[in-house]
Amino acid sequence: MTKSNLALTRVANACVLVELDGHAVLTDPWFTERWYLRRGEPLGLPIADLPPLTAIVASSFAANHWDLRALAAYSGKATTPVYVSTGRMARQARALGYRQVEVLRWHDRRQLGGTVSLVAAPAGRTLRWPNNAYALIGRETRIYFGGEIRDVAHLREYRARHGSVAVALLPTNGLRPLVGPPLVMGPREAVAGAEALGARVLVPVHDAHARDLLSLVFRRHGSAADAEAMAPAGLDVVRLDPGQRWELP
Repeated sequence: MTKSNLALTRVANACVLVELDGHAVLTDPWFTERWYLRRGEPLGLPIADLPPLTAIVASSFAANHWDLRALAAYSGKATTPVYVSTGRMARQARALGYRQVEVLRWHDRRQLGGTVSLVAAPAGRTLRWPNNAYALIGRETRIYFGGEIRDVAHLREYRARHGSVAVALLPTNGLRPLVGPPLVMGPREAVAGAEALGARVLVPVHDAHARDLLSLVFRRHGSAADAEAMAPAGLDVVRLDPGQRWELP
């Protein structure tokens, strides 16, 4: 860590290395592409270059949020706690050799170490399975990560229960199937969500979308650039390229 108590490095999609009060947390691991699922952007950080992690958190069982091949290759399986949203994800992590795995229900809270704690927050469902958002609460700074979230109402609920945050990491590509509702927030919802959380910084995630097999069914409806254009005065939209490290001023 540097003098700032918060630094973010975006890896790909919603995978972000969060450094808070000297503790490193990885969100929604995604490092390896599939024949049917491409990143649409470069990989920002190889898994071998990760620092020792205080925890791994995953919001959804989707392959671009829960990369089992990458998790199998990670060297810290014996000592790194993993927090997930479903029982199946927990079983998968244990089968790979992770020894500290826990399903967090909405509003569960865990101490990660030192001054940093973790809160699991509502993030809707994919089919019948719950998605989690996560808040990381440090000594001076709170951040909110919604890797696979769609509804602004969940953010209002979080703030009513737990208070405001400084930085919100929210989806911006509004990905949706040809028929049916969106899977995640678009730019308008991301800006409204950041405001609902009382955040002064919005960091877009879940933004790129490749031309692959799934793109025949799921289409992008918005971008981080759109969110930046929509943001009101007082909300700073920080668009991070893959591999770019940003520190909270």
